[in-house]
Amino acid sequence: MLRFQQKMILAFLLFILLPIIILGFVSYKISSTTLQQKISSQTVQTLKAVDRNVMASVSEVDAFSDYVISSGEIQSYLNTNDQTSMIDFYNKQQAVAGMMLGNSQIADFILYRESGGATHLRDTQIPAFEIFRSSPFYQQIIKEKGRPVWLTPSEDQPFTQDKRFSFTLGRVVKDINTLNNLGYVILDVNMNLFDSIFKDVQEGTAYGMLVNQNGRIVYSLNRELIGKPFAINHFSDIQSKKSGYLIDKWDGEKSLITYMPSSFHMGSSSSSLMMISIKPWKDISNDITHIRNMTLLIVGLALLIAGLFNLFYLKRISLFIQELLKDMKLAEKGTLSIRMRRYKIKELENIAIGFNNMIARIQRLLKEVETEQERKREAQFKVLQQQINPHFLYNTLESINALASLNGQKDISKMTINLGKLLRISINGGYEVKVKDEIRHVMSYLEIQKVRYDNRFSYEVEVEKALEYQPVLKLILQPLVENILIHAFDQDHTGLIKISGTIRNGHGQFFIEDNGKGMEHNVLLKLNRIEEDRPKHGGHGIRNVQERLELYYGKNYGLMICSSEIEGTTIRISFPIQGDKHV
Repeated sequence: MLRFQQKMILAFLLFILLPIIILGFVSYKISSTTLQQKISSQTVQTLKAVDRNVMASVSEVDAFSDYVISSGEIQSYLNTNDQTSMIDFYNKQQAVAGMMLGNSQIADFILYRESGGATHLRDTQIPAFEIFRSSPFYQQIIKEKGRPVWLTPSEDQPFTQDKRFSFTLGRVVKDINTLNNLGYVILDVNMNLFDSIFKDVQEGTAYGMLVNQNGRIVYSLNRELIGKPFAINHFSDIQSKKSGYLIDKWDGEKSLITYMPSSFHMGSSSSSLMMISIKPWKDISNDITHIRNMTLLIVGLALLIAGLFNLFYLKRISLFIQELLKDMKLAEKGTLSIRMRRYKIKELENIAIGFNNMIARIQRLLKEVETEQERKREAQFKVLQQQINPHFLYNTLESINALASLNGQKDISKMTINLGKLLRISINGGYEVKVKDEIRHVMSYLEIQKVRYDNRFSYEVEVEKALEYQPVLKLILQPLVENILIHAFDQDHTGLIKISGTIRNGHGQFFIEDNGKGMEHNVLLKLNRIEEDRPKHGGHGIRNVQERLELYYGKNYGLMICSSEIEGTTIRISFPIQGDKHV
């Protein structure tokens, strides 16, 4: 059958903590999903605006090609091919060249005659008409019957012999009277046609691109990506030709990928294009991390309240009931005139009955209680004395094992020697050691940790000679140094720990300084605040050292902490010299 305390804790967990934890988890998931949707929705709107600008640029090139294929001189030249028309054509050719040079998007102008032969405005080589007629590009131009057909940089480009990335537009030139095919016009369009447009998508580490249905990147501001496959695991979702977003890995990095179909159709086998925006997940996770942290904070506060509720209410009542019932059975033979009132709760009623039977014996038990309290104080100190962080030994042994695997004999020997020094002082039966032995103990610990942390920190030790042979409570420096290594230094931070010892005003003092990231102001206030009613089971690190110093030397001695989030932390330890203990 469950005890009273267990019933209360179980009810608290089921009816308060469990709903809070579930609510926090659901809130985090909903907030994360909502944020993803919001960012993707905004990105889709941006992609739509970019798509409109892309179509505007494409329309300008299409309009230029309309002018070319409807030019009277070009129609006359392709129809008659006589010398007079040739002269007129070259005169008009200069005007077309001027327009092309005035339009930075057009890199070259090529004109094929149906009867054979070609004319173009650059000195580069172009495919012969027979080769052109055998290409899939020619077949698609014929199929479209005068409508523009585009070749992307990711496709076979026979018209860019200098290996430039460019778009190519091809159209049939038809006789405006008979609609017979007279020739074919090819426009080589610069890659920077879309550069200024896609810079709107590029924000921080986010960027956009055009991808065809075959999964090839046809345009990107990063020219190295053009022609390469858009390699993600869920590309089939993008091929659905619908707008949306997904989380996938791109270039080895988790990213939010937003996509939508483009209005730009190439008029070829892979005519459908998708506009893609890629935003690294780490940029988005900054906002989501804030949501997660707030959720964890709320859950953590709930757990803290639960712990405090158990510690300061349920546990005290339960322990009081159990201890009092135990003591009442020993005192049932005596009686006094004072009586406790009765309670409706069964447990409290039992306490009242037991107390009424025990009160007559209180005077005789006072001395025993005083003696018992002294024993409890001694037992509490012994428990605190032994609460030196056990996982340090495990980490050290793991380091030794790793070094042994790599045959690092010098480091293994060094760590083993220092670990032996640590164990010798740790298992010493006395409470006090000489200051020089305490200093040697913490130096051995630091030497081990330097190997473990790959020499990412250094230390300095300076102790006055007069202090070295004074007795001091053992194992008070190592927990503080360990706390510095865990909390004060970042991975990329070069740490420095300074330990000094001196005698001032007849008292011994240690100063432990670090150049780490310091403590927040509220944390510092909590650590320095004198807590009259500390939990019976002290913690590790700073609290452990403070409580042991107070229990052994008295409340006039202990720790004082000064810290700045910029300049690091300084901890002062004060202890008596010789006969000053327990003052």
